[in-house]
Amino acid sequence: MQNRTIHSMVQKVKSFPYLLNFYESRKNDDSIPPTRVEINRLAHLTETERECESRYGLQLADDWRRTEEVWCQSKEESPKAASLKCYPYQQKHRLDRGKGKDMFCVAENFVIDFSLLFGDIAQEGVKVFYQFAYLDILSNVALQAGCQRTESYTPDLFGAHTRKFFDNFQDNIAVPEFQVYEEKLTYFLPRDEDCENAFHSQADFLNMFLVHQALETDLAEQQVLLMDKMPNTPFNELLHRVFAPVHGVHRHTRYGGDRVMFKKLIFHLESPAALVFPETATKAPQRCREATLFDAYRRHVLEAFQLLHVPAPIVPTAALIVRRRTLLKNVGRVLANEDAVLDAIRREGHVMKLQIIDLASMSYREQLTRIRQSNILIGVHGAGLTSIMFAADEAVLVEIHPSYREDRHFRHLARLTGKDYLPMRSLTRETCFQTSDEVTVDISEFLATLNGAVRLARSYDAGTLECGLDCAPALVARDAVVMQHLRNDSDGWLNVQRYPATGTPPLDRTFPCVVPV
Repeated sequence: MQNRTIHSMVQKVKSFPYLLNFYESRKNDDSIPPTRVEINRLAHLTETERECESRYGLQLADDWRRTEEVWCQSKEESPKAASLKCYPYQQKHRLDRGKGKDMFCVAENFVIDFSLLFGDIAQEGVKVFYQFAYLDILSNVALQAGCQRTESYTPDLFGAHTRKFFDNFQDNIAVPEFQVYEEKLTYFLPRDEDCENAFHSQADFLNMFLVHQALETDLAEQQVLLMDKMPNTPFNELLHRVFAPVHGVHRHTRYGGDRVMFKKLIFHLESPAALVFPETATKAPQRCREATLFDAYRRHVLEAFQLLHVPAPIVPTAALIVRRRTLLKNVGRVLANEDAVLDAIRREGHVMKLQIIDLASMSYREQLTRIRQSNILIGVHGAGLTSIMFAADEAVLVEIHPSYREDRHFRHLARLTGKDYLPMRSLTRETCFQTSDEVTVDISEFLATLNGAVRLARSYDAGTLECGLDCAPALVARDAVVMQHLRNDSDGWLNVQRYPATGTPPLDRTFPCVVPV
């Protein structure tokens, strides 16, 4: 069997350790016939695992690839022959609800007249409503190609932004005129009004990654073109590093008013198709965990920022994600008794670390770095909890639900990236500041929940401390790794003064029952 074939299969099943070990042991053995291993790689999965792989795994990319339809075709082959291939697919959660297909398309040698595209880029903090987020296109023909529409052409399947281009698409142009020939693979990304929101932006990015997997593109050859009026956000850094590491992220103004023929152009799988939204994470039993698509995306992002191999925290490291109101944004779900929560953690937490993270005040690299160093993520239900995907490999999300929210999509994200999840709910009716709400947390309930999270975190990696927020000194003295750091580097650890680096006798580990001689 070819090594690259084995490697490909390893990537697709890396979330299932028992299969991964099987493939790893054979990847250099060409004497193994490709029969059962290659043809039936999912044979040892349970029915639930197969279902989860088809919904949220790399198998979804394979299934989507097979839906290819030719929607526009040239009569003759030539280096600049135009074509349009689209990939309509009905995802299983949409099939469950009687909804239609989602789609992305790949156009070759299509011409776009940038003189017919216009729209001023919004200033940071200025609210742009959905209907005004995309670029405006004059009613004239902005999109042309030398191919002819086929019987498969179904314009109703285009996403909202893509439809604006194809509403006046002119096909069968004998010799389309253009001033610029763009050789680079170009990804058209229309962001919506919530693109500054960590959750909604990840919806677009996960879709981009799914398209990349389905088309098997080389991201080093790709540039991203933002086709909207939305301002730049910290997530532009992710777009650049992850999806356009060589050729970068640009605006439509890059081409001035030229007519540009694109050698290869990808029309985005628009954000409503994303696998992160509540309709894919109902309150019904959620049995899917460690999905290969989500894990591959998580790894790809961390690798792009050189954070994949960050060591696990030595002691439980909690990150409290806070939301701050500003003059530009009256954010909601603010933690009303934040000071009391922080005081409780600092008072009750022992041999652990705490960091307070205001994601809105950080660059994306800084956000990712701080999150990656954490194995307990705490926060009120909100977009920042999306970061659980990039926390330490073993981590737990503590989600504080307001009294009125029932969504489970952060539980969904935690599970699909192999993280643990501990919820709690505020029973106190929220107070309001203008149009936003403030959530009050019951401190005793919060500490009980956090205690469970800390117990989990102490068991991660090589941890041996069987305690929660409070640890008996004799237990701490038994943990050689913690004791070494307690002696040499315990800066930032909570309440270590009760644990002398030397002199505390560890819990006796000898068997107590001695048989008389």
